[in-house]
Amino acid sequence: MPTSPVPPDKQFDEYQPSDEMPWNAQRVGHLLRRAGFGPTYARQQTMLKQLPAEAISSIIDFDPKVDPFDGMLEQMEGLFNLKEVEAAQRWWVHRMMYTPHPLQEKMALFWHNRFATSAAKVGDGYFMHQMIELFRQQGLGNFRDLVVAVSRDPAMLVWLDGQSNRKGKPNENFGRELMELFTLGVGNYTEHDVKQVSRCFTGWTISYQDRKGIFDPKKFDEAEKEIFGKTGKFDASAAIDLILQQPSAPKHLAKKILVEFVHPEPTQEQIDHYASRLIEQKWEVRPVMKEIFSSRMFFSDWAYRSKIKSPCELCIGVALAIGGIPNTQFLRESMGRMGQPLLYPPSVKGWDGGEDWINANTVLQRFNFGMYAVTQRRDEFARHTDFEKWFGDHDIKTSAQVMDYYGSILLDGKIRPEMRSELIDYMNRGERNERIVFTMKPQLINTKVKGVLHLLTTSPEFQLA
Repeated sequence: MPTSPVPPDKQFDEYQPSDEMPWNAQRVGHLLRRAGFGPTYARQQTMLKQLPAEAISSIIDFDPKVDPFDGMLEQMEGLFNLKEVEAAQRWWVHRMMYTPHPLQEKMALFWHNRFATSAAKVGDGYFMHQMIELFRQQGLGNFRDLVVAVSRDPAMLVWLDGQSNRKGKPNENFGRELMELFTLGVGNYTEHDVKQVSRCFTGWTISYQDRKGIFDPKKFDEAEKEIFGKTGKFDASAAIDLILQQPSAPKHLAKKILVEFVHPEPTQEQIDHYASRLIEQKWEVRPVMKEIFSSRMFFSDWAYRSKIKSPCELCIGVALAIGGIPNTQFLRESMGRMGQPLLYPPSVKGWDGGEDWINANTVLQRFNFGMYAVTQRRDEFARHTDFEKWFGDHDIKTSAQVMDYYGSILLDGKIRPEMRSELIDYMNRGERNERIVFTMKPQLINTKVKGVLHLLTTSPEFQLA
């Protein structure tokens, strides 16, 4: 858990390395977990050699229109039929594993949980895939534009019955959740506002042939509406503009961002500060996220390890750290067993997260996942991790070197001294508990190294982001 109960002084100032807050494996690991799914050895080593500003820029300053996976889906069309939800899930897991832009997938996951739609009702895997692609493209862009795009996205039109919302028979599902969950929060609108806003979104339906939302003016309620005390012939875009003019709107988004990327209990001062920055930046998300990632607040001991990893963060993080080529089906199923089946949030509220990730069953599932991922005895990995080659390439020979290597990648080098001593002692014990000297023999790698990895990946510290 966090080592400081309060945020640092001058928390909104830009982080500068110091004796008190050095740029080290702890802060690199923290950045890679919060702005992605965790470190690989290569990413960690590259960032340790960079200035913090350079590392942050390498994570956030990418062009979403340049897709490193462009064309790959078409080449694998026979393997990935995205109409099937399972295929859409596996494709997303693949991207999480191999993307050069982890924040792009992390933002997609963030918005998937904010604008939660479930394949349980949507049914069409391609619609779900399209919505995730929308989040990839616009997740760091303008929030107002994102809300407009979500309102006419096919998955959302199915999920909240937007396609049945028409003149004379308005459906209030989307209008209500738009304000309650997506933009304002409970208590910041009236039932009258719900009814009037819902009328603004009439006329939108789905072209199943073109797989997109389309507007039918014959079904649109063009009459005057009264929203938040203002009267006019408002349409969907105008309604969203009125909603985002409400004082609670930037605070609602700022809190959601802070809870996801910084700390589960942000202060009111923090919420107010970044709400004002959202307004000053005209609802552009990227510059505000960059300010957050660059702040003393973000890199503080108060924020460090303050969040419980989601199943997705845990599974992808372990796979990235130990190498090899994991089976996307194994990762997909493991996330589901731990309570986070991708594309199937439990309700329009999304996953609650936090302490709800942990219960008697999910603790056991996390333990079992660590064991299966490390031992790789079945079909968990398409290509097993070649520990012997990796250690040879990096001149790792002793039990202490093994501990320091995995301790750095998995726990940012912050291993309790007694834990480190006990695990090194374990690696230097034979089958009958007799003293031996650990060497890089295949049998000892298979038992001792994998045993240590299992213990590290199921440790309490590793469950924290």
